Amino acid sequence: MQTLSLTMSIRCPAEALRVPMARLDTWNAAPPYSTSPALALEPGDLRILIVNEDMRSADSLKRTLRELGYRAMFTAYSARRGIEAAVEFSPALAILDLELPDMSGFQLANNLRAHTRPHVRKMKLLAIAERPLFANSELARAAGFIGCLTKPVPPMELNRLMRTLAD
Repeated sequence: MQTLSLTMSIRCPAEALRVPMARLDTWNAAPPYSTSPALALEPGDLRILIVNEDMRSADSLKRTLRELGYRAMFTAYSARRGIEAAVEFSPALAILDLELPDMSGFQLANNLRAHTRPHVRKMKLLAIAERPLFANSELARAAGFIGCLTKPVPPMELNRLMRTLAD
């Protein structure tokens, strides 16, 4: 019996081999951007910050957003890191879990609204709650959120709220 051996060579430019360093809080961090938020009509251009301590929930939300056509996302797994990411990533929208380990989503929203950087203060906020409570929706609107959705996030409702950003 004969054995065949096959060798293959691939040539590519050095730039193609360069891999950006991963961020500590996320697996698919987008590259750093300018200090102005990206509000665009195309979903793929909209920069979105997800602040959620639960990796499964955050990954599920990222999958849903990708299916809706959104691509530029950054995930922070604590409120403190969410504030830092809002400054560095300059998102147009932050999706905040209301139950974070280091502060509530409402406290995080207040911190973002009081931030010294204008692009952080002007960023749109969307609340995500564990349980469907009428009080969450009312409190979220009073805190300046564009809406409040319950986990698991319904894709059509999420998309409807996201589309209001283009208006």
